[in-house]
Amino acid sequence: MTEKNHQDQKAVRRNKIDRRLDAIGWGAFFVWTGIAVLADVGWGIGMIGVGLIILGSLGAREYLSEPDGCSGTTKVNC
Repeated sequence: MTEKNHQDQKAVRRNKIDRRLDAIGWGAFFVWTGIAVLADVGWGIGMIGVGLIILGSLGAREYLSEPDGCSGTTKVNC
């Protein structure tokens, strides 16, 4: 297997994971928004929930990403 083919497979796998995490994040956002509106929890608690969803999504993305020699989400010097 060539290096180019291996990199293409990693990119396809990463795209699948990214799409699935995006779908889960958006789904959680809309479910939380519906719960927050129906339960009338207020803007503060609603925004804390949204923040937790965003942090959870980013944490899952970091946890599930494959190491490629660079760490973190900003790959400036790679």
